[in-house]
Amino acid sequence: MHSFKWKAVRAAGFVVICCLLTGLLNFALQQYNIARVNVHRIGTTQYDDIFIGTSHGLSAINPEIIDQITGRKSTNICMPDEHLIDSYFLVKEACRKKKPKRIIYELDPSYWSTVQNHGSNSVYIYKEFPMSLVKLEYFWAKVKEMDIRVTLAPWFYYRNQAGNIEETVRMKLSSAYQNYEVGPLNNGLQDYTEEGYMYQITDPNGDKGSQNIVLWNQQQIQDVEKEYFRKLTELCREEEIELVVITTPVPQETLDLYRDVFEEAHRYYTELMEAYDVPYYDFNYLPLDDFDRGIRNYLDYEGHMYGESGNQFSRVLGTYLKEMYEKKR
Repeated sequence: MHSFKWKAVRAAGFVVICCLLTGLLNFALQQYNIARVNVHRIGTTQYDDIFIGTSHGLSAINPEIIDQITGRKSTNICMPDEHLIDSYFLVKEACRKKKPKRIIYELDPSYWSTVQNHGSNSVYIYKEFPMSLVKLEYFWAKVKEMDIRVTLAPWFYYRNQAGNIEETVRMKLSSAYQNYEVGPLNNGLQDYTEEGYMYQITDPNGDKGSQNIVLWNQQQIQDVEKEYFRKLTELCREEEIELVVITTPVPQETLDLYRDVFEEAHRYYTELMEAYDVPYYDFNYLPLDDFDRGIRNYLDYEGHMYGESGNQFSRVLGTYLKEMYEKKR
């Protein structure tokens, strides 16, 4: 009996030590990211409009410029690798604390026909949610069947950051980190603003990368994307939140190169939004005033904009949103 108790104590002690080591490694290796400040912001600040979506929206939508035109208060929580399941739970989290009046979903068609990778990038948004029933639902919907390291030992995916432990720990102990400041997220190539706009520094001679981009394919549309768009529309109706869908413009060179694909996507999503009775603005096929669609104003052929181009597009978007609101009054 005594031997059994001693083994139980030793086993419990081993578990405690493993938990402590895992916690320390998570703290020392995981990097600061925009999800931390975004989740905090929608839970502590009241907004009229919240932009959700992908990295295209991150580089194209400047809420501060849009607010100057609409007279409303908005924020941008578009993030890299943010699929519809993530957008849906971000909206649920916002409704739990500070329900907005309108959600503007930036739809990148290629995300609908691309399987989200299971790894640290697929849960970096989930990890920043505070403990709540929404987080538990998020876990059950997306995370429970993933590799256990994703949730219990995410440091494993950041082990290549071992050489930066001292810098990472110093930053996490700083007031900037504790106060959810955006300063630590910035570098010489990009500037992340307080309301979630990633201003990319213009480099006229920058490499635009390959023209072989990830394309939308109707035959490969993922059921999970369709399911969570339906859930998003239902959530917005239940919460009496207006829902608007937009697609940001790709470079004219990309549109010319893959004209058939983009036209097919345009028809598909126009019909889908009509079926859901949701306003849809595909800016690949709408007048953009003086906005220059040339590749020189983009980082790449996929459609990520330089900062000034994003500011210019935001003025166009703000005008559309203002006119849409005024027509409803």
